[in-house]
Amino acid sequence: MDIQDVVREHRRKWIEAGQWQEPNLTDCLDFMATEVAEAIDKRLRLSRGYVRNNAEPAPSPLELGVEVFDAIMMGCIALDLLGLDLGEVARLKLEAMDRKKGVD
Repeated sequence: MDIQDVVREHRRKWIEAGQWQEPNLTDCLDFMATEVAEAIDKRLRLSRGYVRNNAEPAPSPLELGVEVFDAIMMGCIALDLLGLDLGEVARLKLEAMDRKKGVD
């Protein structure tokens, strides 16, 4: 089972439990951007040189990773809403990058 399937399965469970409202494409992309911003905030907090208004401890790599995954999850949902498969989109994109870079 790939990541897009795993996300679909969990969304199905959450919907059945009445704990999830499916976002539309606009909201999904907005949530995705928000999660990226939260990941950026976590990354910035890794630097001891930045003075913050609170005494929160530096985030762990896992905490940063969770924010990255939240953005990935929203990306998987956006692809579902567009009727696209993550694996196929990734393959096409990577092949295009290979061609652009002159790599076989």
